[in-house]
Amino acid sequence: MHRSFVLIVSILLAARAGAASFIPGAEAELFSLERASLGEILNIKTSVASVESAPLRETPGLVTVITGEEIESSGARDLVDVLRQVPEFEFGVDVQGNLGLGVKGNWANEGKTLLLWDGQPYNEMAYSTLQLLRFPVEQIERVEIIRGPGSAIYGGLAELAVINIITRGRKDYTGNSAYGKYGQTAGGYARRAGGYSFGRVYGHTSVSAQLSASGSQLSDGVYRDFSGHSYHMNGNSGINARSLNLFVSNGGLSARLLLDDYSMRERDHFDTLLTTGATKVQFPLRSFDLSYGLSPAENLKLVTRFYLQDSRPWKEIDEHFSYDKRAQRYFGGLTALYAPSAKTDIRAGAEFYQDRVEVGRLTAAGSSYATGGSGRRYDNSSLFGEAGLDLDIVRLTAGGRYDHNSRVGASFVPRLALTRLYNDFHFKAIYSQAFRSPSIENIRLSPVIKAERTTAAEFETGYQASRFVFVSANVFETAIKRPIIYYYDSVADTENYVNYPRTGTRGWGASFKFKNGSSRAELGYSMYSAFHNKVPEYAAADSAALLGFPRHKVTLNSSFSPSERLTISPSAIYLSERAGYCAAGNIKKFKAAALVNIYLSLKESLAKGLTLGFGVYNLFDSANKFLQPYASGHAPLPGGSRELALKAVYEFQRFR
Repeated sequence: MHRSFVLIVSILLAARAGAASFIPGAEAELFSLERASLGEILNIKTSVASVESAPLRETPGLVTVITGEEIESSGARDLVDVLRQVPEFEFGVDVQGNLGLGVKGNWANEGKTLLLWDGQPYNEMAYSTLQLLRFPVEQIERVEIIRGPGSAIYGGLAELAVINIITRGRKDYTGNSAYGKYGQTAGGYARRAGGYSFGRVYGHTSVSAQLSASGSQLSDGVYRDFSGHSYHMNGNSGINARSLNLFVSNGGLSARLLLDDYSMRERDHFDTLLTTGATKVQFPLRSFDLSYGLSPAENLKLVTRFYLQDSRPWKEIDEHFSYDKRAQRYFGGLTALYAPSAKTDIRAGAEFYQDRVEVGRLTAAGSSYATGGSGRRYDNSSLFGEAGLDLDIVRLTAGGRYDHNSRVGASFVPRLALTRLYNDFHFKAIYSQAFRSPSIENIRLSPVIKAERTTAAEFETGYQASRFVFVSANVFETAIKRPIIYYYDSVADTENYVNYPRTGTRGWGASFKFKNGSSRAELGYSMYSAFHNKVPEYAAADSAALLGFPRHKVTLNSSFSPSERLTISPSAIYLSERAGYCAAGNIKKFKAAALVNIYLSLKESLAKGLTLGFGVYNLFDSANKFLQPYASGHAPLPGGSRELALKAVYEFQRFR
């Protein structure tokens, strides 16, 4: 570990030779968490849930914004660390070593949560799942999260939540930086990664490039399946990720190229482990995005967009499973933003995309089309509109979205929100519907599958009690009709997707924020109860709980600076008891768990622009496990043990 960190620091210090063309002392025109007051933090503007950019407390959605500075100061190792600080989010295990997201107690991995990385949807196209460990968090400028339905804006992958990630590679980023990190557990190395970001403005043209590469282990624990077989995950749960993100803009025209190569090695597979060793599952992705915005009139903005995405999700070719399919999406859209007055704004548009899937010749017969042919095509057309009207006593936002899919038919979802900020007090009341579009593989396995539909009611209120203290609370009810559930018939040895009657949750949450100078703390809480669940695969012995997820979760994220250069950031997560399978057909309660981390950051200790970090993760070596939130035979997956990590970041001077 020591040699690896010395090498990282040496490389970053050597990079100083390239800084001659930079201008010392130039300031970044970006949000500064350290200098910001609590009021400024609460009024960060975001457009993730609204027609136009709006302050956080006024936007029509339950929205969380996590800045890059918060991510950096917390020492978050990956996106799972970042998202775990959201009380409504928690994680379970899906299949083949992939972690999946739960939202407010609901399993939200397969097509129910939309993740955007610089505007590109990152749900893989076969099953619409997410691979959350592929993203380099050091390149994130901010994460904008809708903790509730977003289909009225984003369509059929935004049923329960939206995660919008904006990286430093945008048009107003000028400068460059490099980072390297290394983590070690008792069982072996946990992670090693490095990356580089560059941005510069040449007249009216902005360019940026971001490069990252990493290798990590999902866990160093021992996995045991329900048949009694076991294996050590260290050396058998490797994750490798490489990405290149290029961006250029001139005036209203911008283009982005993303090249992403992500793969996992795993032995736990579906229900019984592989006895011949680890296998490799790949998710290569390439995308090109082109957009153009113009303002033909003072109060009118038009944005056209086209993107092409080419991928091979869940690629695996071995003696255990042969799956090789090429999935492509061609997307085009037009959005209009019109503000006839200071109190009224309107957003409307149309989108069309075509999904194509081509079955590779090595794909096993069971994963091919039973009706013949080597591929399929699916078309999806959308119309959407939304208006915001300030009525003085309240702001009204109303709109909806209509989608038509060539295979599953039409879906229409409305949204209505009432919001208002009165001095230090705010409230939000939101009624919305959402839907989940069946994915390519959902349709292949079950041609008669229907889109599932969600109805949600949410209320939030908050009060800034002083210059340094803010408190808020929220309540929610999420009802999912016709949920799409994976079903395996062990007698016939066939798999399928079935629309069950309904499921859902209801609950509440609260948060406390403190900010005074460079010291800050945020305490969050969320709880849920099952709401009319009619899905046996989700059911736990306790009728108030659903499989895999704690009913109560508490989060703490804090930092303070005893000196100008040193920042200490303790964080903690408490998970209450969870219900999960401990053997085939046998559900038990897993003990509550507390995960405590501490991260120390030292700025400009060896050189100007160099920040060194040291973190201890899972400080008390809690035996946390990821449970499968549905009945499919996968045993609990052990999380990592205590990890010691070192990190170095070198920020070059800004360009003129």
